[in-house]
Amino acid sequence: MPLDLAALRWRITNDDVMGGRSRSRVDVDRGALVFEGDLSRENNGGFASALGTLEAGLQPFRGARLTVAGDGRRYQMRLRGDTEPDGIAWRAEFDTGSEPQRITLSPEDFEPVFRGRPVADAPPLDEVEIRHAGFMLAGGDPGPFRLTVKDLEFGAGRDGARLVIGANRGIGLALTAAQLADRHVRRVVATHRGGADTSELERLGAQHDGRLVLQELDATRADDLEAFAAALRQLDGGIDLAIHAAGLLHDGNLQPEKTVGQCAPDALQRLFAVNAIAPLMTARAVLGAQSRSAPFVFAAISAMVGSIGDNRLGGWYGYRASKAALNQFMRTLANECRVRHPNAAIVSIHPGTTDTALSRPFQRNIEQGKLYTPEQTAKRILAVLEPLGPTDSGRFFHWDGSEIPW
Repeated sequence: MPLDLAALRWRITNDDVMGGRSRSRVDVDRGALVFEGDLSRENNGGFASALGTLEAGLQPFRGARLTVAGDGRRYQMRLRGDTEPDGIAWRAEFDTGSEPQRITLSPEDFEPVFRGRPVADAPPLDEVEIRHAGFMLAGGDPGPFRLTVKDLEFGAGRDGARLVIGANRGIGLALTAAQLADRHVRRVVATHRGGADTSELERLGAQHDGRLVLQELDATRADDLEAFAAALRQLDGGIDLAIHAAGLLHDGNLQPEKTVGQCAPDALQRLFAVNAIAPLMTARAVLGAQSRSAPFVFAAISAMVGSIGDNRLGGWYGYRASKAALNQFMRTLANECRVRHPNAAIVSIHPGTTDTALSRPFQRNIEQGKLYTPEQTAKRILAVLEPLGPTDSGRFFHWDGSEIPW
């Protein structure tokens, strides 16, 4: 949900309420907010803040994405659910530099505080109706400061369903479990190939009666895609967030190539079919079930090795090229959706090296601390994807929210 920063009613609160001498002001110019002033440490001061009132309350809060530039200081984003100046606030800190940077803040990044001190028994942030959002500079060297917020989007709960392609194992299974654990997600559609082991999905379904819908799908088969598209059209409210998590790196004699001499046409064609064409076809089915004005996210799990700009080692011809093709498909689809589905975000995302069957044969040389559990990866992916809006469409994200070169 993009915010019109100019439409918010801004209120300044500085340390002068306690005898300090700091000064600040807010100005919105061509959609960008500028928060600037002079920080003083006199009379035990040292903070300046600006708080804007939302036109409508927001619940549940699913994170924020903002583009900021500044003076090298560390600032806080602040959220409030009430109008009382002494009420609980939720704060998340971020650093700034002279160059604009895109920042993702998940609900877990926000800490409840009262008059600057942590609150142990505060209600969960997703239970609070957010009515105010703003920025604060607290502490640091005295002198002038300037923060520019070029855009701000909130991720919020919607009325549609979630969709996970390739949900019966690995990252897909973890994504399914994480979203079912979120009480604000009313339904998850989880796909699996015919004959696949669905015991874990069935266990999840028993725990979350009525909220998990299983759908058989081999996205390389035309008849499966047709049945899948028909099932999506029957869903009330469409899909809020779709994640294509199915992929192929190795299978029997199909192994990553070290040299061009190991490349075989049939293996390359299979990698392209699974890793590039199948996600595009599932995206086509999802788009066919969405209304033109609906806000939604379609994300394909890609890989950093699919980045042409990041390719310094070579090897893995088929996997690299198929993921690069996937990225091109998503970027092209994003361009089309700017007209057909202007509120959609179509993206690729790199999950990081995750301890699954896909990566297991290649984990020997992974640095300590760089191999993640499926649960860690799912949490990080959702933290990036849930706040996305149409201005993020066509991008290739790292799991930490930064962008990867094409």
